[in-house]
Amino acid sequence: MFVYLLVVVISYFMGTISCAYLISNYIFSSDIRQHGSKNPGTTNMMRTFGKKAGVLTLIGDYLKGTLAVLISIFLAKKMGADPDLAKYISALAAVCGHNWSVFMKFKGGKGVATSYGTMLAISPLMTIASMIFYIIILLVTRYVSIASMLGVCLFPILMLITKDMSGLWLGILFSVSVIYKHRGNIHKLLNGTENRFGAKAR
Repeated sequence: MFVYLLVVVISYFMGTISCAYLISNYIFSSDIRQHGSKNPGTTNMMRTFGKKAGVLTLIGDYLKGTLAVLISIFLAKKMGADPDLAKYISALAAVCGHNWSVFMKFKGGKGVATSYGTMLAISPLMTIASMIFYIIILLVTRYVSIASMLGVCLFPILMLITKDMSGLWLGILFSVSVIYKHRGNIHKLLNGTENRFGAKAR
């Protein structure tokens, strides 16, 4: 039990590392939460500070999820715990840390990149398949929000196909979380005011 508690703590606090906040504050001397959609994520960073800032945010948020899971698997193996259980617990904790950071008054990003990062360490091939689907949806619709929601919602389907029941439940939780975090975007989509990819934030 101590091992899994350790996994939760490490993964959660790794998830709380807000790459958007750090980059915007220490490189641009401006808090991303005061610009555009006010979301500390890749899309808002790209629209506000440019492509390089957006890419750096994406890589950072992605890698922290992957590293959190890999570290948890390593710890579980070293301490005689179940590495499979540890990786799923870690993935959920890391995304929770990103979405509801204790350092941001339990607010945060939308968890898409971090969800993908954790899933890359859990199921690389299925993650690549979901990323390809994400890119196709983005190119067709030009809406990051739609691509994000549909891309993550593909995870439980892929996990079901591979008969990974633990991955299925994790994918469902990620899907619910991402849709909940995009409720503002859904409202804008319905009103026709959602920004398309490449547009400046309103």
